[in-house]
Amino acid sequence: MSDLSPDSHAAIKFALSKAEGLKYISELRDPVRTVVLVHAAQGVINNGGLQYLFEADFPGKPPYSLFVEAYRRIGADDAASKLEEAVALFPFPNPHRAVRKRNAFMDRFKNEEGDAVNSPFEPLTNALCGNKTVWRRLEKYIQKNLTALGG
Repeated sequence: MSDLSPDSHAAIKFALSKAEGLKYISELRDPVRTVVLVHAAQGVINNGGLQYLFEADFPGKPPYSLFVEAYRRIGADDAASKLEEAVALFPFPNPHRAVRKRNAFMDRFKNEEGDAVNSPFEPLTNALCGNKTVWRRLEKYIQKNLTALGG
């Protein structure tokens, strides 16, 4: 994220300020919602992979499809597809609503030390974690929508 321009950092700060205190991220209009979703998801993924993303609930428990759509909206189609694949691994509907079920399912792919073993999430995490293309696409998206993002 440090490769982003000062304008983009300001736009992200603006978007995040609009999201503060909202119960539902879907209340935000685009492009603010897109910036908030991609920034939040990619930041979490970069810090701890899909495990971190799925271990916690986002405010209002938005469906993961909103995140996938946001990635697609910025043009990060490959990352969107990987995230979509990861969500599809959960063998129950609406995984965004069931943190305990998500964690129990992901725990099936850990050894006693808590390390991932034969996890279907790992290849997807590897494709998403540290993905600089996502940040480059977000930068372009922000620049294209700078006026609507407080710039």
